[in-house]
Amino acid sequence: MKRLIVLFVIFIIANSLTSLLAQTNGHILKGMVTGNGKKVESATIYILRSQDSSIFKTGITDKDGAFAIENVEDGSYLLAVEAIGYKKFYSDVLTLTASNTAFDLHTITLAAADAAMHTVVVTSKRPFIEQKIDKTVVNVEASPTNTGLSALEVLEKSPGVTIDNNNNISLKGKQGVIILIDGKPTYLSGEDLANYLKNLSANQLDQIEIMSQPSAKYDASGNSGIINIKTKKNKAAGFNGNISTSAIIAAYFKNTNSINLNWRKNKVNLFGNYGYSRWEGFNDLYINRSLRTGKEAAYDRYSNQYSFNRYSGKPQNFKAGIDYYATKKTTLGAAVTGNFENNQFVSKSRANIYDSLYNFVQFNQAHSDSRETWNNLGFNLNFQQKLDTLGTELTADADYIFYHNKNLQDNSNYLFSSDSVLIETKDQHNPNPYLLHGNLPSNIDIYTFKSDFHHPFKKDAVLEAGIKISYVKTDNNAQYTLQNNDTKERFVDTTRSNHFIYKENINAAYVNLQKQFKKWGVQLGLRAEQTIADGKQVTKGQSFHKNYTKLFPTTYLSYKANDKNTFALSYGRRIERPGYESLNPFQEQLDRYTYRQGNPLLQPQFSHNIELSYNYKGQLNISTNYTNTTDIINDVLITVKQPGDSNYTTFQTSQNIASSENIGLSVNYNKQLVKWWSVNVFTNVYYNHYKGVINDGSGNEDINTGMAGLSGNMSNQFNFGKGWSGELSGWFRSQQLESSTILARSMGMFSFGAGKKILNDKGSIRLNVRDPFYLARFRGKNETDKGLTVISNKWDNRRVTISFNYRFGKANGQQQRRRSSASEDEQNRIHTGGQQ
Repeated sequence: MKRLIVLFVIFIIANSLTSLLAQTNGHILKGMVTGNGKKVESATIYILRSQDSSIFKTGITDKDGAFAIENVEDGSYLLAVEAIGYKKFYSDVLTLTASNTAFDLHTITLAAADAAMHTVVVTSKRPFIEQKIDKTVVNVEASPTNTGLSALEVLEKSPGVTIDNNNNISLKGKQGVIILIDGKPTYLSGEDLANYLKNLSANQLDQIEIMSQPSAKYDASGNSGIINIKTKKNKAAGFNGNISTSAIIAAYFKNTNSINLNWRKNKVNLFGNYGYSRWEGFNDLYINRSLRTGKEAAYDRYSNQYSFNRYSGKPQNFKAGIDYYATKKTTLGAAVTGNFENNQFVSKSRANIYDSLYNFVQFNQAHSDSRETWNNLGFNLNFQQKLDTLGTELTADADYIFYHNKNLQDNSNYLFSSDSVLIETKDQHNPNPYLLHGNLPSNIDIYTFKSDFHHPFKKDAVLEAGIKISYVKTDNNAQYTLQNNDTKERFVDTTRSNHFIYKENINAAYVNLQKQFKKWGVQLGLRAEQTIADGKQVTKGQSFHKNYTKLFPTTYLSYKANDKNTFALSYGRRIERPGYESLNPFQEQLDRYTYRQGNPLLQPQFSHNIELSYNYKGQLNISTNYTNTTDIINDVLITVKQPGDSNYTTFQTSQNIASSENIGLSVNYNKQLVKWWSVNVFTNVYYNHYKGVINDGSGNEDINTGMAGLSGNMSNQFNFGKGWSGELSGWFRSQQLESSTILARSMGMFSFGAGKKILNDKGSIRLNVRDPFYLARFRGKNETDKGLTVISNKWDNRRVTISFNYRFGKANGQQQRRRSSASEDEQNRIHTGGQQ
């Protein structure tokens, strides 16, 4: 706690010092911008160094067309002015010396751009991939094959991103990625984060930012980094927007629809969007098990399980908000977001059971029906105060978010002998038929507040500091009952029912300083996070309490040899807290012998990340990384025998089982080869090593395993002229360790598509064919002392998508703000429903 107090004091002192430093003497460049006989508001002013035309400072004109840029050093400069609807203006060379501290350019008159110029501004095409020194940017709409996809499927084809059979997202071979939406966390993790992303249409996305080494400004969560998904924002004043719809033809029909609206006049900006989708599909699972009591024993039970699953849902999401520009320096904002899902998941499975000589002795038939309603609303208030023309600003965000989940499950199991005769048993807790009913309500409340201070100094230095406070409460009440097949009466299943309440408070503060020394750049950051957590199993009378404070330093060093070659070295320490659902000790049944269960004893994992990178002209980026992680959280399969049952039960849970080391080398190359063809290629070679133990309830099993892996993806973008475009893309990953215990076979996929602009370039129609040969399917195995499990998984992935998009309204270039809320971590750890 003392460390946290020290950082708060540093933040206050820094805030005071910057007020004094901001008064440093320097030159002031001022003037007024007009055009077409009127004053031009929100024109961008650039001060460029005359020797290389690099940007030294920027500014913007107020409602009267005036600008004043302070603290400009001695030297020679050019002044450029840019505004929508006008030709760009360049001044003559301006020489600033001690004798002319105030330099008045008086009135700058811009010339109107011609009609062709307007067309270029509106239809300019961004590259699919932009490689920057600190992040990779994916421009979603630049790829025709993204049309009709989900956000998860777009991530799957993004450089360095892989998704395993459990929908865990990895970056450069490392799990533990934090997902943000417009800088705001989803508060989801694991399978339910994947479900959320599946329900978010690619038609609503603008960009994906991939950061493998975030600065101290971001929450310290995320072992392998942060992925920020930016949704579409209308950038023009007046009334404007766009609509999109798609038809997805697969084994089951799917459909996505969205609308985005924006209206701005004077000081008020209103914005909103709405999405509605229909998802149906299948997910078939095949599991073959060879089971035994221990490492030295012979296999005495085998099973072949076939599970045919179908999901359906109609998710809806919306966002609405207002920005009020009280003055040219003060902006107030409010927003509300919502997600509503009604899903059904039906599973029919059969497990054939064999004895030690592989004689067929029993089979279990199961039918599971899960009906889930998930409601989520979030409210945000935000404030932005610009303190000077240099870019000094203070921002604040306050959020309240709640999730409410209703989940009703029915799981019916019938165990038969090999000649189809029902096997009778009088065991109350393991009867046959095994008729289980679950009522699983869940409520999550999240309160967060954060404030950030940003101050650029003269001589290319920037100070950032901030605080964040979050409070989360989850309340999960698992009410399970078993039905007596004779009397049809239900009684409480005390072995599975539980009431779990979890409360967590995180207090954080950070300081970050950047400085440029000619060709060298340095950034030093320090973040402190105090975590106070309490968990209570009400039904069983068990509880735990945690209180710890950790420091998370970050360091960046860059060297720009020339305009073409840049080198960078970075280090950061990060934390990965267990997801809220992973802490929840409840069971989720597939059948009587297969289920998943949470673990309230999970501890956070910590990692040290080092990365060295080289960038050439923004086209080629080569990086090597090393990561050491302790107390790594892994999914494991545990095999046990229930008393009085000759069959084995296998369940999946999470444990802090090992430490791990990851070393990797990645290469990303993107270039426009010819006028009509651009390409992006990414490849990553890495080695993961795990060392630790698995606790299977009866003893510990040592782990000491490692394997090299290769992953990559490629995208070819084609511009055929006259509004026609096309793409051929695909991804591949070799055999690799999904975690410390699951060995996955190689898999891949390719897609191709084409698009055509119509309706005076305001509309577009696109066709996309995805995974035509069903190459994207999971096959893997898990081998432990107590058995061998072989898994094969196939889902509704072969699709043909036809989509239409149309934009409407006026555009005059006013920019709508992108706001990140007070939340940077918590939502990534909540589980929701959704299609598989």
